[in-house]
This record gives sequence, C-alpha cells and structure tokens, in this order.
Amino acid sequence: MLTMTRKAFHLLVVLVVVMAVWAPYSAHATEGGDTNATSSEDSVGEVEETVEVIETDEDEAGPTDPTDAGEQVEGVDAEDETGEGDAEEQALDAQIAAAPATLQNYPKPSIYTASSVFSLKADNQSVPVLSYMPDYDYAHFSFDGTVSLEVTASEPITSYSISPLAKKIQGTVNGNKLTFSLSTSTYVIVEINGARKRLVIAADPLETNIPPATGSGIYNVTQSPYNADKTGAAMATTAIQQAIDAANQAGGGIVYLPAGVYKSGNLTLKSNVTFYLAGGAVLVGTGKGEDYRIDFRKDSRNADGTYFIQTAVNSSNITVRGRGTIDGKGIAMRERKMPAPSKNEGLLNNLLVPMATSNFNFDGLILRDAGFWSFMVARSDNVTIKNLKGFQDLYKIENDVIDINESQNVLVQHSIAISDDDTYSTKTWLQTGMSKDWPGQLEHLENVVFDDAFAWTRCAAFKIGMGVAQPQIGVTIRNSYVYQSARALLVDHGYTMNTLPEEGYAHNITFENIDIERVEINQFGNYWFRVSTSTSGDVSNVVVKNINIRQLGGQQSLLSGNVTRGGKVKDVTFSDIYVKGKLATTLSDLKINVANANVEGIRFANSKPRLFEDNFEDGDLAGWTTVAGNWSVPTAGDNKVLSSGSQTTTSMITAGSGGAWTDYTYEAGARVAYTNANAGIVFRVQDASNYYLYRINAATQMLELYKAIQGQLTLATSVPFAAQEKQWYTLKAMVQGNTITGYVDGQLKLQWTNPTTQLTSGGIGFRTTSAGVHFDDAVVAPINLAPTDVSLSHQAVAENTTSGGMVGAFATIDPDAGETFSYQLIAGAGSSDNNSFTISENRLYLAVTPDYETKNSYSIRVRSMDSGGLYVDKTFTIQITDVSEPVPPSNHTVTAFSADFEGGTMNGWTPASGSWSVKTDGTQVLAQTASTTGFITAGSAWTNYTYQAQAKLSIVNANAGILFRVQDADNYYMYRLNGSAQRLELYKSVNGALTLVSSTPFTTQANQWYELKAYVQGNTIKAYVNGGLKTEWTNPVAELTTGKIGFRTTSVNVSFDNAVVRTPN
Repeated sequence: MLTMTRKAFHLLVVLVVVMAVWAPYSAHATEGGDTNATSSEDSVGEVEETVEVIETDEDEAGPTDPTDAGEQVEGVDAEDETGEGDAEEQALDAQIAAAPATLQNYPKPSIYTASSVFSLKADNQSVPVLSYMPDYDYAHFSFDGTVSLEVTASEPITSYSISPLAKKIQGTVNGNKLTFSLSTSTYVIVEINGARKRLVIAADPLETNIPPATGSGIYNVTQSPYNADKTGAAMATTAIQQAIDAANQAGGGIVYLPAGVYKSGNLTLKSNVTFYLAGGAVLVGTGKGEDYRIDFRKDSRNADGTYFIQTAVNSSNITVRGRGTIDGKGIAMRERKMPAPSKNEGLLNNLLVPMATSNFNFDGLILRDAGFWSFMVARSDNVTIKNLKGFQDLYKIENDVIDINESQNVLVQHSIAISDDDTYSTKTWLQTGMSKDWPGQLEHLENVVFDDAFAWTRCAAFKIGMGVAQPQIGVTIRNSYVYQSARALLVDHGYTMNTLPEEGYAHNITFENIDIERVEINQFGNYWFRVSTSTSGDVSNVVVKNINIRQLGGQQSLLSGNVTRGGKVKDVTFSDIYVKGKLATTLSDLKINVANANVEGIRFANSKPRLFEDNFEDGDLAGWTTVAGNWSVPTAGDNKVLSSGSQTTTSMITAGSGGAWTDYTYEAGARVAYTNANAGIVFRVQDASNYYLYRINAATQMLELYKAIQGQLTLATSVPFAAQEKQWYTLKAMVQGNTITGYVDGQLKLQWTNPTTQLTSGGIGFRTTSAGVHFDDAVVAPINLAPTDVSLSHQAVAENTTSGGMVGAFATIDPDAGETFSYQLIAGAGSSDNNSFTISENRLYLAVTPDYETKNSYSIRVRSMDSGGLYVDKTFTIQITDVSEPVPPSNHTVTAFSADFEGGTMNGWTPASGSWSVKTDGTQVLAQTASTTGFITAGSAWTNYTYQAQAKLSIVNANAGILFRVQDADNYYMYRLNGSAQRLELYKSVNGALTLVSSTPFTTQANQWYELKAYVQGNTIKAYVNGGLKTEWTNPVAELTTGKIGFRTTSVNVSFDNAVVRTPN
C-alpha cells in the first residue's frame, strides 16, 4: 500500500499547481502575460468602460507566491514568514479548505418566464434569471461570505462592464461565460457586448431572523382559517386582510406569505404587524383598475390612482420584509381603460404607501411594475428602508421608484432603483391634487438620508423636489452611484403656485461620495447638476463633496435664484469633485453656469493640495525609481496601471524616497491576480532598506503592517482580511507622528503606534513579491484634521433689532494652521430656531425682528467646515435683551448743522477721496463724479444726534450712503442705498474693516431722490428712508461713540443734498 505523509502530500499538491500554472505564464514571460491572456480582468475606467476580451480556453493563475526571505516576524521564525515550512502548509490548507459562501436561493415564481439571454450560477448553484423589460432582466439571491458568480450569455463575450464601476469588480471571460466574485452584498448591472439588454443581479445580504411558517404569533395566510390561494388563480385579498386584522387585534404578529402567487386587491397594514413575504412569494395585482378603490386624482396623467398596499392612518410599528416580490401589474392597469360604469381611463398604482405612520420598517422585497410611483412615504416619521429593489419600466414617465413626502427621520439604505422617471426624490406639496385627501396637516420634510443607493433612470437620479411647497431640511445622499441618468443631482424648487403663508425652502442638502457614470439622455434636460428656485423660497447650505463625474452631460449645469420673486441659491460648497480624474477648482471645470445675481456664497473647499499623485495615464514611470523588479505601465481595459510584471521575487518602486514628507496620508488602488499573491504600499521610505509597508497578504488572508529597519523587515501588527483575486482594493495609510492607521476601501482596519521614534519622514512606493500585481491612482496628501471648536463673538441681541441685523461673528479653532472656514446653519439637536437667522461669510444675522416679551431666547445649530470639508457642529443660545425705549428722534430738535449747497460751494466740507463738486440739478447739489470711492465729511464730533440728507442714483446699480460718527476715513458708521443688490445696508468701519451689520430688501430706482436718516443714541441706531423706519440695530461693543457726518459712494454721478444734523435739547 502506498502511504504518504501530510507534508509530502502538500508538496505534491504544490508541484501540481506550479506545473499547471507555469506553462501559461511562460508563454507570456513579458509584461503582456500580466493580462492573463484576456483583458477581462482589467480595470474599468471612464464612461462606456467595457473590457475588450481575447477569448481563452482556460483561466490563467499565478504561480505560488513566496514572500521575501528575511521578512522576520517577531515571535515567528524566518522560514515561516518566507512562505516555506508550516506557514506555507497553513496557507495551502486554508485554500484547500475554503468554504463556499452561504447562499439563499429562491424559486422562480410560476407567473414569470426565464431569461432567454442570460443564465446565472452562484457557487455553481443555478439562480433564476427572470425575463422582464427590453432593457434588463434580473436575478435575485442572498448570501454571506464570498460568492463566485458565473454569467452565461447567449453569445460569445467580446466585451463587458460591471457597474457600479467605482467598485472595480473584475471578471474572467471564457467563451460566453463571465465569472467574477462578490464578497459583500452588492447590486450590479452587467453589460455584455454593448447590447441593449443588461443583467441586473440583486445579491442581497443573507436574510436573518427568518420566521417559521407556523407557530405562536404566525399568521400563515395559506392555512386555516384564511386559506389564501397561492396559485394566483383566485383573489387572496380577503384572506390576507383577515390575517392582518387578526395579528393586529392580538396585539401584534407576523403575517406570513410562503412561496407562491397571491392575487390581491387593496390591503391595509396595521399597527404592530410584520408583513412577511418569503423568497419566491409574489403579491400580484390584477392589472384591472376596477378591482381597486380610488384614493387620489393625478391631473397631469388625467387618471385616478390607488394605494395597492397602505398603512392605516396613525398606525405604528409596522414592518414589511422578506425576499419576496410585490408586483402591481401597473403598466397594464395604467394603459387599460376601465369599463363602464368606471371612467373611460386607466388607473394609477402606488405599490407601497406608508401614510401617516410611525416606526415603519422595510427590508428586502422587490417592488416591480408599479405603473406609477412605486414606494411613496407620506407624512410619516422614523422610517427605515433597507435592501429595496425597485424595478420599473424605463420608458413610462411618472414612475418614480421612491418618493419621500413631508416625512421626518427617514433612512433609505442599500437599494437599487430603475425607472424612466426619477429614481430617488423628496417632495413637499400643497394639500391639493394627488395629496388633497392626505390625512393630517401639512408637514415639513426633515432628516432624510439615502445611503448606498444605485440609480438607473432616464430622468433624475437624486432629486430634492420638484415640489418644495413646505421646507425640506437636512436631506443627504451619500455613498451612492448613478449608472445612467438624464440629470444626476438636483435641488429643483419648482413649485410656483404656493398659496401658503410660508414659502417652502430647501436647507442643509448634502451630496457626498457619489460616482456618476453616465449622463447621456436628454429628457427634461441633460446635465449632471442643478440647484434652482422658482419662488421666493431659498435653497441654502448645499454641500457637494467627493463626487466622481465620468460624464458631465451635453448641457450646462446651473445655479439659479429667482430675481423676480426673490428666492436665492446661497452657500453652495463644492469639495473634492473630480471630472474624468481631474480635480475641479472652478465652476467652469464642472460645466456650471450661474444664472443671475440671486446666487451667492459659492465656494470650493478642496482638500489641501496633494503632495504627489500619479494615475499612470501618461504611460511612463516618470517620477518613480525602481528599487527591484521589472515595473511597467501596461493598458488594462481603458486604464493604464502600474504592474509588477511576471517577477515572483521582491519588486519595489518608490517616489520621493528620502524626502522630507513627515505626516501624510498615502492611498492607492491595488489588485492581486491570484489567490496567493500580496500587494503593498510603502511609506516614509528613506531608502531601499528603511520604510513602512502596509499590504494585503492574500495567501494568509491578512492585512499586515511591517517596518523595515536596516533591511530587517518586522511585522508590527496584522488583522484578518478576506482578499479576493482580481478585485481592486484601495489601501490607505495615515501616518502621524509615530502612529499609523490603515484603511481598506475607506474602512478603518488597523492602528499601531511605534514605541520607537524612527522612520519619521520619507517618500512612498509599492512593494510585492508576486507576479501580475497591479497598482493605480497613487495619492499623497497632507493630513487634514477636523476643527475642534467654534465660537460666536456675541450671543445676545437687543429686542426690536430689525431683520437683517448682525448678531456676531464666528471664529473656529483648528489644529491645522492657516485654515479657512465656511459656516452654515444645520439641522439637529438645538436647531429649533435656525429659520430665524442667516449666515453670510462668518457673520450671523437675524431673519426676524425679535421682541423680548414674545420670545427671549433662540437656539441655533451651526457647522464650521474647513477647506477640506471636515467640520465641527455646535449649538448656540441667542439671548434677546430687554431694552428701554431710548430718547425718541422727535426729541432731537436743535439744528446743529445744515447744508443745501445753494451757495454753490463746498464750504465746511472736507473730501478724503473722490471728485466732489457742486452742480445744478434743478437746485444746487453736491455730486461725486469719479469712478472711484468718494468720501467727504463735515461738522463736529457730536455724540447723540439725528442726521438726514437726500441722495440720488444716476443708474440703478449705483450706491449712495450717509456717514455718521465719523472719526476718520477708517472709522465710521454708514447707512446706504445699494441699488445693485436692491437693499438698504448699515455698515460699521473700524480701523478700515468695513462690516455689514444690517441689511434689508429695498427697491431702488435711478434718478429719484430718497431721504436717508440715521438716528444714533448710545449704541442704538435707527435708520429711515423717506420717513419710514427700515433698520434698527444696537452695537454690542462700545465703539464709534462720537464723530462727524458725511457722504460715501463707490459710484459715479451720485448726488446728495439738504444735509441736516439735529441734537437733543
């Protein structure tokens, strides 16, 4: 009998593996072999990034990969670390014994047909692919672990793409089969050979807490006393509703729909009920409008509509979950005219409508063929929606996937939405039209988050509006993807017929970490971005951050206020937006136009300038120094990448070696070609023998941090990591002082502090001991630390201060020297009175006129954001001070000074700048005729007084101001007409710093005389135009206590007349 030791067996296995893989590698000993003889493994790049494929008979694998000899690990001998001996056996054991993913596969519902274009296997299990729309078929399963997917197409594969492209999912092609792996729940769209029909794969997370089909608290609709038909032959409405009612009456329970087909009319979900559809269960509509009640009228469609499944009004604690499907047969219902006595028209269908409910949860279902808005949340709060698959027709308008309406505290997380109309939207309407009969009162929309959302649409992917009739506060779209859209990101304040006393506004809107692939359809426009208002309502505090734009669209994007109605777009921050790989620093880079003067506060807050970057698209190694190996820059798909080639000994390449970089972040993409490979980034590189190394070691399924001192490589720390071959990962190391923090794909993985001060500065690079390793997108950036505190110079304001008056100025503490900051009011704890204030630059202004007796304090929440987009939030309480009415202006009766210029001279007046003279304009007037700042003064150092004069602008966009308490050309108060901004403005100038302390809208016309009057008593200023009080403000600082009077303008041909100063008796 032949016997073999375990070690000998492993050596034999290794020999077989090496012999099997070495032959194909030897045929490609040059760098060309790094593509595995098929570029299907290559990185996808820009829009339409398909991967050209050279067909092969078998997949290539890399040779067994030893790590470096000499890489010593503390407590482990060198033989182990070099990949020999027991360490190699353990790695091989792990590879041989690797368990497949845990799969949950679902039967194909009997009413659906299988795709004739695609088939799918997950870890060799067949997964049903359902034939659906001309543009896509879809498959659905759940899993945990790492699953290998094999897509079989109906024709040989010559090119493919797997979206989201940002995930850099790589595949291998063999004939008409495409194979790739997923290690976490992902919804992907596979395009093959540029064909119209794509495959949507909904790979859900493993379903947990699956209820039993029977037992206590389970209301199985197919069992007695309900006995619902699960073949789809008979209506199941009554049985299902009876089960819902019974669960509700019992205080709660699970209504269970096992796999099958349930034909149903309208259903009402009730409090404390979980509505569970098992995988393979389909709740399906009839497609006939007369089978449903009428819930609303949609005038734009000239049709009535129904809520297929709706929550009871004022219900709570309802859950809808499972891995089943709700199919509305909505297109058939919408296009089929109902017979008499019904109207001769179709019926619209909202599939799922949480209406006036609290604590609603949704998880895992497919919503299919609504024919209208699929998932509509209305006047509800505390709503969580996870793992939603919304599959609609791509050529039927008004079929949004999910709309959040007048609701609060809503989270939509991990979803895919496909539709002709908007995929994700928030709305606030009037109580008219389709919302006319909604229960309750109008509500604001607040704190809505779309996280990890994937959009495919022919309209807008993510849209705030259309419809902002009431405020929308705190809407965030983050960590999301646009596969295709006509318009990607929008704030569309488009509702122009608001009759409410308060105009709606959109405030605190965030678009963050979004990858935009295609913006190539022109339906209601073709651009990537728009923020606009069509009313007097503002859109403010919009943050657009970390956006990767692969297509900008064929039209200009737009920022547009509404000059006629007064609505503004203000405080829009763009941070770290890349257009086809290039950082945008101007609106022109983003293809954005500013439409009018009602757009203000636009800023770029990009991270600090990078110390170094290379995406290798220039095709060479300029700036890099090869330490070991045969590095090259081949083309992989549509991208160029850095490759280690076919060498299986140490390969190392550096940039800035021995340089003066100290604290910084270094990140780069890394991809191993086979399971036993490793790929690392090196940093604080002083030379070939001294550096840090952070790497993926796929052989041991670990992330490892090493330090190399005088050539001695020592493992500092490591953590488990399930690395997959042919998958891109972003490695990032942040080194600050002696502390190193390691990330993968943005997630914190490890942290270690060197107890010894060494390797304090140096360059960066790459290192591997494996063949076929690719690197890309190397970026070195200075560390940006978040601000730590924000302060407000004054937190009290006198009552009766008019709207537009300044409260105080913000200042921020930040560990980074030389930082700049932007400030905004944000929703959250302590933000109850945000609407009573505005922020311009670093100053806080009133948006109301406070009255102490009515309200003596206000609470606001403020965010200070640095130039890199990091921020600190803080709550402030603004106190309103009760003030005694000062001496009224009528008590200023003594004329201390007057000038009507009828003598034709400027006697008593002293010009400081400009060109002043007396001219005839009906009467004699004082005029400033130079195109520069004109400043002129007169009088004595009065204390409390009233100063009035007339002013006239020669053109509308000019300005003219009266000066008081003038001490010199750098210290004074000014009250002026600003025709350009159509506002009245009160300034103080202290040591040359001119600060706007109050402003109010005012319509100014050219060639018309206006009487400006300023009353100053103590620190309080009251300002009038043509006898009407327009501005009141109290300076919280005792400054500018006395001074002369005068005039100031920065416009040409401005005239003044009839200056009078009156003092108290």
